[in-house]
Amino acid sequence: MAAETLNFGPEWLRALSSGGSVASPPPSPAMPKYKLADYRYGREEMLALYVKENKVPEELQDKEFAAILQEEPLQPLALVPLTEEEGR
Repeated sequence: MAAETLNFGPEWLRALSSGGSVASPPPSPAMPKYKLADYRYGREEMLALYVKENKVPEELQDKEFAAILQEEPLQPLALVPLTEEEGR
C-alpha cells in the first residue's frame, strides 16, 4: 500500500511550504459581475444632494400637503454633530 500525501490549499501555497519560491499568488478568477440596481446611491451621494438653501416648491405649499411639510427642512443626521454624551 503506497502512502498517499494529502494536498491541502492551493498549489502556489503548497509550493511555498515545500521550499519552492513563488513571487505572488496567481490572479484569482474573476468574480461574477452582478448588475447593481439602477437607482443605487451611497451615503456620500445622498449627502451631496442635500442643499440647505433649498425651499419647498410652491406647488407643494397648499392645504393638501400642509400636514406633512415643515417651514425649514431638517438637516441630515449625518451632518449633525454628536453631543458630548453621545460622543462618549
